[in-house]
Amino acid sequence: MQEALEKAVQHWGMVAPVVDTPKTPEDYETLLANLRDAMTLVENRPNSPLSGLIKAMTRAAQEYENTKVLEEQGGALLALRYLIKLHGIKQSELKEVGSQGVVSEILSGKRTLTLRHVKELAKKFKVSPNVFIDA
Repeated sequence: MQEALEKAVQHWGMVAPVVDTPKTPEDYETLLANLRDAMTLVENRPNSPLSGLIKAMTRAAQEYENTKVLEEQGGALLALRYLIKLHGIKQSELKEVGSQGVVSEILSGKRTLTLRHVKELAKKFKVSPNVFIDA
C-alpha cells in the first residue's frame, strides 16, 4: 500500500490540476473540456480505469457550479436556465417539471417552481435545492 501512495505522490503534480475544484471561469471551462475528452475515451467501457478520474472531475465541476456559477447567476430562474444550457437539455427533456408548456411558462417567468419541481430539479442536476429557491 505504501508503494501505491508513493507513486500517487510522485504524479500528484500532474493529476491535481485535472481534479481540483476550479478557481476561475477559465479553469472551469478547461475542466469541462477535459471531462468531455475523458468521457469520450471511456465511452462504452464503464469499467475503465479512468472512471474514477471522471468521477473526481465531475465532483470538482459540481462543487464549482454549486459555489461559484450559480451564485453569480442570481436567482432560481437564471440558475435553471444556466443548468439547462450547461447540460444541453431541451425543454421536452424536463418531464420532472411537467409538459413542455409548463416548462416554457416557468422559463418565461409566467409560472413559479413548486416544491416538487425544486426537489426534482435538484435531483436531476445534482445540486442543492436552494439553487432553485429565491431568497
